[in-house]
Amino acid sequence: MIAATRYVRLRFPPRTHGLAALLTYASVVALCSGARLGVVPLVLGGLTFVLLFLFLRLVDDLDDGTDGTPAGLRTGMVAVAGAVVLFNLHDLLALALAGGACAAALIAPLLPRHGITHPVMLFVAYEVAPLLVLGYGGVTAGAPPTVAVGAAVVLWSAYEYWKFTRKLDEPDYRPFGLGLGARLVAAAGLSAVAVVAAAVISAVGAVPWAVPVVVALIAVACAVATRSWWRADRRGPAWWSGLTFVLAVDVTVLILCAAWGVWG
Repeated sequence: MIAATRYVRLRFPPRTHGLAALLTYASVVALCSGARLGVVPLVLGGLTFVLLFLFLRLVDDLDDGTDGTPAGLRTGMVAVAGAVVLFNLHDLLALALAGGACAAALIAPLLPRHGITHPVMLFVAYEVAPLLVLGYGGVTAGAPPTVAVGAAVVLWSAYEYWKFTRKLDEPDYRPFGLGLGARLVAAAGLSAVAVVAAAVISAVGAVPWAVPVVVALIAVACAVATRSWWRADRRGPAWWSGLTFVLAVDVTVLILCAAWGVWG
């Protein structure tokens, strides 16, 4: 128990990673604002959402061979998976999506071991799992398919932005073989994908047009700051890197969708 608590504190801090996961789940539900969840499904969905991201962390650490013994990490994965099943027995579709996310996370590390190393194929393999986790949020909200997929893509893009812009001071951090310049370009492209997805769900009336407009302004601000940072040949964390885009999108969605619900 002590080892598990220490692992969570170091590798999935509740005040950062846990809070970001909860805000993201709340944002998925807000983007699917036509749905009305009861308190119990909302709580179970939020807990499951956080646990699924913890599961992804456990799989990553097991794959990397760091931050815990293999036996301990596998035990943690089994415990988390068991809790996910227990929390979702009332909703078989949500359970299937959560199970798919866990399966995708477990399968992805097998590809490089079998000689599959193309960056695009690895990106697709590794990033299906977080997309399914975010899709889980839309399913629990009972949203129509277009809205559920759109909401998942908006927040998946923000999550991927975090992945590509973190660890700016570590030259050896090369996700999918991309160097620093390439991953910053990828991050800018992902922020654009978030804008397009937000526009799609706004076009079907799920959220106000203010959502894609403000997300676009955030994306442009981050892109301009990134370009300035790069041209100045700086290194190390910057205000636009890491969780900034995720949190900015989450807060934007929550505030605008709440205002739309009250005054729309």
